[in-house]
Amino acid sequence: MKCHRGQLIIILACLVVYSCTIFEKDFDNPVDFEANEEKGIGAPTLVFYPKTQTKTTSDSVIVGSFIVFNEDSTKPFAGIHLQIEFPNTLLELDTIKPGLFITDTSNATPLFTYTFDSINTIDIYAYFLDTLKKDLEGTGHLADLVFNPTSTGSDSVSYDLNACEMIDHEDNIIVLKGDRGAEVIVQ
Repeated sequence: MKCHRGQLIIILACLVVYSCTIFEKDFDNPVDFEANEEKGIGAPTLVFYPKTQTKTTSDSVIVGSFIVFNEDSTKPFAGIHLQIEFPNTLLELDTIKPGLFITDTSNATPLFTYTFDSINTIDIYAYFLDTLKKDLEGTGHLADLVFNPTSTGSDSVSYDLNACEMIDHEDNIIVLKGDRGAEVIVQ
């Protein structure tokens, strides 16, 4: 009887130990400058969120655009030009909406406009216009891009960092040091 009880305890212990699965969580915080620096992305950084998403052909694909600064080196800015490229064989542009960072700050109305070359390049222009406060300061949400899938596959939405530009209220350029694209998988 002792032998059976000992074997039963060993079997139960093995089941408990070997049946546990530890899942690795993949956190994707678009405004986490420390995680971006670990990946070699310097600040100020242009980031898309989510980093990866899987959709079906009947879903809308929403990609958020963010500006990320280090908390100790935030620079005030008054305007930004984003040039974004997307795979036109996989996605079709539907809508572009201004982000909360641009629209909610001090209840000021921004100048927010964009152009689309009808192929795969979007240029977004956002300028902070206020009579009392001349600049925005901090990390935040610049825009939402809404796409409709046109086929199945996988590709990326990305910034053309050479064409993107950020300025302060005196029209001085603030150098953008990095970017992070977004992968879209359509099934």
